[in-house]
Amino acid sequence: MSTIFFTSDHHFGHKGIIKHAKRPFRSVEEMNETMILRRNEKVKKNDIVYHLGDIGLMASGKLLEILERLNGKIHLIKGNHDDLNRNCKD
Repeated sequence: MSTIFFTSDHHFGHKGIIKHAKRPFRSVEEMNETMILRRNEKVKKNDIVYHLGDIGLMASGKLLEILERLNGKIHLIKGNHDDLNRNCKD
């Protein structure tokens, strides 16, 4: 049986969110890897995940690499920062 999850505001790749939200990470890479690990501990392959915006602030190719590593069948709902993904060079 699948579980349904609702989440938002991961801000993968967003260096500024570490300071702004007082996240306990020394780098974006540490933050990204920790969030992937912790999420995959809870969410199983067949679970359903509704991500309610602001999934990441990074080049869309790199964001896709992260999304492919996340468990669950993901339904993305665009947030106010998600348009910026197209313009990021990193």
